Amino acid sequence: MDCEDNLTTSARVPVVAPGALSLLERGLPFRELSLIAEADRRARDPAYGGHSWFARRPPGVMRGLLLAAALPTSATKDYWDWFRSAAPVLEGLRAHDPFTGGGTILLEAARLGATPTGMDVDPLAVKIVTHELRPPARDDLDKHAADLLAHLRRTTGHLFAATRQAWTPLHYFYLHLVTCPDCGDRGPLYRDLVIARDLEKHGAVVRDSALVVFCPACLRVHQLRDGERVQVDCCGQRHRLYEGNYYAQTYKCPRCHRKSKHSELKTGACPRQLVAVEETNEDQYRRIRKATATDSALTETARRYIARHRQELRLPTGAFSRDRIDARPRSLGMSKAVDLFTDRQLAVFGRGFARLEALDLTKEIRLALALGLSNALSTNNKLCGYARDYGRIAPLFSVRGYSLPALAVELNPFHPNAGRGTLAKVFDRLGRSCATDSVRRYFWNPTTEELRAEAMTFSATAYPDVRCVSAATEIPEQKNTVDLCVFDPPYFDYIAYSELSEFFRLWLRSPKLGGRPLFPTGDDAAQSFGDDLGDCLKAIEKRVKQGRPIAFTYHAARDDAWKAVGAALDAAGLLVTALWPLRNDIHMGHHTADGNCEWDIVVVCRRATECLRIKSPLRVSLWKNRLVGFEIRAADERGMQCALEMAKSRYGRPADLSQRRRPQ
Repeated sequence: MDCEDNLTTSARVPVVAPGALSLLERGLPFRELSLIAEADRRARDPAYGGHSWFARRPPGVMRGLLLAAALPTSATKDYWDWFRSAAPVLEGLRAHDPFTGGGTILLEAARLGATPTGMDVDPLAVKIVTHELRPPARDDLDKHAADLLAHLRRTTGHLFAATRQAWTPLHYFYLHLVTCPDCGDRGPLYRDLVIARDLEKHGAVVRDSALVVFCPACLRVHQLRDGERVQVDCCGQRHRLYEGNYYAQTYKCPRCHRKSKHSELKTGACPRQLVAVEETNEDQYRRIRKATATDSALTETARRYIARHRQELRLPTGAFSRDRIDARPRSLGMSKAVDLFTDRQLAVFGRGFARLEALDLTKEIRLALALGLSNALSTNNKLCGYARDYGRIAPLFSVRGYSLPALAVELNPFHPNAGRGTLAKVFDRLGRSCATDSVRRYFWNPTTEELRAEAMTFSATAYPDVRCVSAATEIPEQKNTVDLCVFDPPYFDYIAYSELSEFFRLWLRSPKLGGRPLFPTGDDAAQSFGDDLGDCLKAIEKRVKQGRPIAFTYHAARDDAWKAVGAALDAAGLLVTALWPLRNDIHMGHHTADGNCEWDIVVVCRRATECLRIKSPLRVSLWKNRLVGFEIRAADERGMQCALEMAKSRYGRPADLSQRRRPQ
C-alpha cells in the first residue's frame, strides 16, 4: 500500500497519517471553494454577527481548508459529503489559529468537531471569538438585552425625540464649521449639496422626491422631483448641486481660496451645524426636513445631561496611541475616545456600560452584552456618513480607516423599526449569534457539477483556549499538540487593525495589546516583516505535531511582500509543499497598495527535515486552465507569479513519499 493511503484511525473521518500527503497538498478543489467564497457573500451566518471584525475569511472556504488538511488524498470522493455534514467529523483533533482575528477558522473547526485553540495580540479579537465559541443561551441573553435597552430608553431616550409625535426622527445630518488658517473665515465644509437621492435602486428607500438638497447659504432643505436637476435656486442665487468647497480631500476657502487638509483644519474637533433631520411615519414615505430650534435644543439638553450625570456614566478615559501607522483620528483633531462621540451618544453608551458593571450577570452574558454595546458604537459616532442612494447610515470602518465624512450623520439609536445599527437591531443580531437555528450553506455537488445551498444546524459550543498573546509566543504546554494548523496572518501591506480596534477597546477597557502586531517597519520593510513572521512561524512549528502540514492564506501583488514570506519560511525551517489560488477577497481592495487583489494564495508547508527538495511543478497557466470562467486581474496574476517565484527554491514533498518512488 502506498504511503499516502496509510491512515490513522478517527471516530469520524479517515485522518491522513503523519508524514503522508494530505488532500490540502494534492487534490484541493480550489476552483469549487472559490465558487463557495463568492456564494458565501449571499449567505450571512448569524454566528458571526455578534460583533463586526475588519476582515473575515469566507466560512465555507475555511471549513474546506480545515477538512482537506485532515484528509488523505484518497478521500477526494467523500470530501463533499463530509463538507456538508453537520456531524463532528473531526472529533478528537486539535485545530489551531495563531492569528485568530474574527474567529472564522476556530468557529468552523469547532463546527467540524475539532478542539479549537488560538491566540491574537488584539483583546477585541479574543473577546469576539470567545463569544462565538461559548455563547450564552439565547433566551437568557434576549431577556437581559431587552432589560438593558429599556433602561437606556428610560434614562436617555428623551435626548433624541419627543414622545407621542407622528414622525419619529431617524437620522440627524451635520456639516462641519471650519476656519481658514489664513484669513480666519469660518463656514460650512461640504462636498456637494445633495443629502439623498431616489434612483430606484434595489433595496433603497423610496421617497416622494428624486433629490433632497440643501442651500449652502441659509441651509434650507429643498425637495426636487426632477432627478436630472443640476442646480437649485435659493437666497437669490443659483447653486450647483454637485459642487462644493471640499474636493480631493482638500477644503478651498471661499474668501481667500487657500487650500487646506483635514489635518490643518482639525475638522473633527470643529463645531458642527445641525442641517437636517430624516424622519419616519408608519403611513408615509420618509421625509427629510430642515432642522428646527427644537432639534438643536436637544443637543444642548444632552450637554447639560453629561455635565449633571458624568459621575454615573462609564465613559472611556483613554487617548488614542501616538505611535500610529495611520495618523487619524489624531490628525483630525480627535485625540481621545470621547472626542469621536456626540454628547447624546456619550450619554447612551456611558449609561449602558455603567449598567453592565452594576448588574449580577454570568460572564457569558456580560461579555455578550458588552460586545453588543461595542458593536453599536460603529453606527453611533461622529464619523458615520450616509449612503444617500440607499438611505442608510454608513458605519465607521465601512470604507477604510477613520474616514471623516463631509456630511456626518447621527443615528437615533432608539428608533423602533428603521435604521441600520440601532440598539434594537444590534441586540437582535447579538441574540441570533447565540442561536442554533439552521444556517444556509453552500457546497459543491460533484454529480451535477454545481453549487447547492442547504440549511445546516451546527452545534459548535466549545470551551475556548484563546489567548491574548503574540503568535511568536512559545507556550510549552502546547508543544506538539496541534493536528490542524490553518491561519490567515496579516498581509505585508494591510490596514493596521490594531489601530481600528482601539476605537472599541477603549470603551471595553482593554486598551493594551497582548504583543506587538505583525507589521512592516523601518527602512527595510520586507526584511522586518519577514523577520517577525519568521519568529511567528518558528513558534507555530513547535506547536504542530510531527508530520503535519501548516497552511496559511496570503496575498500581495508586490515582489518584496513575497520575498518576506520566503525569508520567514527559511527562518522557521519550512518548505512549501503546495500552493493554491483562492478567490477570497471579492471586491475588497483595502489590503493592497498596488492593485486590487481578490485572489489569496494558500501556502502549505512542512518542516524541511521532513521533506525532500524537488523542482516546483506549479505554473500560473495550470491554475488558469482550472479557473475557466473566473476573472483574474493583472494584480492577481502578478501576485500568483510572485508566489511561484518565492516557492521555486523552497519546494518539497514529504521525504518518505519521495524515497518510495526512487529507483531500487
